[in-house]
Amino acid sequence: MTLNPKIKVSMPEKGAIVRNINGHSPVYYRPVTLESGERNVKKQRICIGKYDEASDMLIPNVAYWKYFGGSTLDFNPLVPVYNSVSHIGATFVIDSLMRRLGLNEVLSKCFDEKRAKQISAAVLYMVSRGNVFGGVEDFCGSFTLSEPPLTSKGTSQLFASITHDDRMAFFKHWIAKHHPSSFLAYDVTSFSTYAKGIVDSELGHNRDGEKLPQINLGCYVSQLTAQPIFYVTYSGTIVDKSHLPYMMAYNEELGITDVGFVLDRGFCTTNNVKHLVKEGYDFIIGVMKRHKATRRAIEIVRPHIVTVDNRVESSVFAVAMTGCFYGVAATLHIFHDRSLADEQLDALLRRVDDTEAKRQQLKRLTLREVKSFGHYFSIQLAPDGSFNYVRDMDKIELASRYCGFFCLLTNTSLSSLEVLTKYRAKNVIEKSFDEVKNYISMKKMRTHFTYTTEGKIFCAFIALIIVSELGVKVRKFMKKKCMSKARLITEMEKICIGAKDGHRKLITPLTKTLRTIMGEFGLSEQDLMAYISGS
Repeated sequence: MTLNPKIKVSMPEKGAIVRNINGHSPVYYRPVTLESGERNVKKQRICIGKYDEASDMLIPNVAYWKYFGGSTLDFNPLVPVYNSVSHIGATFVIDSLMRRLGLNEVLSKCFDEKRAKQISAAVLYMVSRGNVFGGVEDFCGSFTLSEPPLTSKGTSQLFASITHDDRMAFFKHWIAKHHPSSFLAYDVTSFSTYAKGIVDSELGHNRDGEKLPQINLGCYVSQLTAQPIFYVTYSGTIVDKSHLPYMMAYNEELGITDVGFVLDRGFCTTNNVKHLVKEGYDFIIGVMKRHKATRRAIEIVRPHIVTVDNRVESSVFAVAMTGCFYGVAATLHIFHDRSLADEQLDALLRRVDDTEAKRQQLKRLTLREVKSFGHYFSIQLAPDGSFNYVRDMDKIELASRYCGFFCLLTNTSLSSLEVLTKYRAKNVIEKSFDEVKNYISMKKMRTHFTYTTEGKIFCAFIALIIVSELGVKVRKFMKKKCMSKARLITEMEKICIGAKDGHRKLITPLTKTLRTIMGEFGLSEQDLMAYISGS
């Protein structure tokens, strides 16, 4: 290592020997212990630098600092000494997105300045680190410019302070700023919990297959922007389809007007369809094939659906049928996908084979097992539980007749292709649920009481808005680079700043990858410097 002649220290009082080797004057020192921690029983001498005759001082090397402590940063006038170092790249991007989306503006209207800043800090943490707030104080100190920093205890107090009125005020301002597009996707997910102090936490149909109490969450997502705009939580025992009218009761108060709704088939009931029509909403809703009216419609169009005139995509054909469905005048769009038909037929036959293989391993059946195994088999059960069975080919043939068919019901005048396109766009809400449960780690709540749970879900909702926008902005880049959102955050955190006496400075140059990522968000190095300086 090249020694810096500008760094000079006093010669050690004892144990130092200066030698003259070819005009050089290395200084050797005999430490009591070696760098490994072992005692220096062989009395080895270590070179600790070079003697400077003019000043009668030592120009130290790395070994000197190891044995005598300190650092070159303490003496080198060319290297600044920072009071703190922070990796703020990811929070710079997230904060920029919050400002562009108007989230900071909305928060400032609904909360006092301190809580608005704390909510922003909590959102930064959830987007970067997830749901567990144990490390939030270190995060604020090392990865943000947040003031005042949050603590683990402080987050609980923050969550508890966010009331129902606070949340409703936020939704009103958020929806007014980002009025929903012509169609909203609506769906429901659930969060599991071990806690006993959450009022709405009850055992219900757990979507994650966990035998835990849960809270249900219904959410609206704009199909145009992929942005979540409103949510409601409710008891984990309430069936999804029965909650739809209660969710829509908030629409008028929030200013959600002149919109249509896209819903999956789990919400397709006579009551829900009639409610949508009564409230004057357009709708596109998936329909169960097992209903008699749906099957009658499929049988009517079956002979002539696969024709060139009815082709809407490469292997998809469609026929629209107007009539009375679910008690209202509507149009049923019947689709047949030939590729899907082959896949579903293969899956059906595999289920039959797998069920028969399981049955062959059993010597006796209970009445419950007879019911579960009886979908595609005829079973004769003896009093002692023994049984005989044969495949019920009529049932199997009937099931196979509807492979490849699916139906969508609507009260709009849209074509079959337009209806199908809008229904497929419903996956924006499924992606949102995947983000909030897996990326933000809200699959389990990790709260103990109702008052903190509601506040935490609210912050997770704002974090979901940011994560959704991240996906929109850099989806192509991440796909090209095979980069996940977590990897993107890690990459951005390579941007490092040092702080000294109230001044901040970028202490690492930006890599090409970092410049590219910032460019995807419409950000430049000048924007970064302005953020660092606080201007």
